[in-house]
Amino acid sequence: MRRDRGEHRKARQLCCQVADTLNYALGDDALLAGLLVVAVEPAPDSSCLLVTLSPQLADEPLDVQAILARLEASGGRLRFEVASAITRKRAPKLLFRLVGYAIDCR
Repeated sequence: MRRDRGEHRKARQLCCQVADTLNYALGDDALLAGLLVVAVEPAPDSSCLLVTLSPQLADEPLDVQAILARLEASGGRLRFEVASAITRKRAPKLLFRLVGYAIDCR
């Protein structure tokens, strides 16, 4: 039982690190800078993380197709940023969800 709590704690720590890193990395791109990471959770475990993104300004119109395309194109760079910020043997795969849309950027 105790080991399960430790693994759960480590997964939460990893998700927090990834959220912080991605919030910073998204700011490097003019189109993605308007997005905010609102949640990162294991999907189904910490080898793959589901990143939930939301626009910073709710009333601002979004070009959803352009954002989805940019996230897909930037998936490798964002995973590299995550790998640089965490201490793990392998960087987790990232799945992105934009409020109501899902993108698989492996």
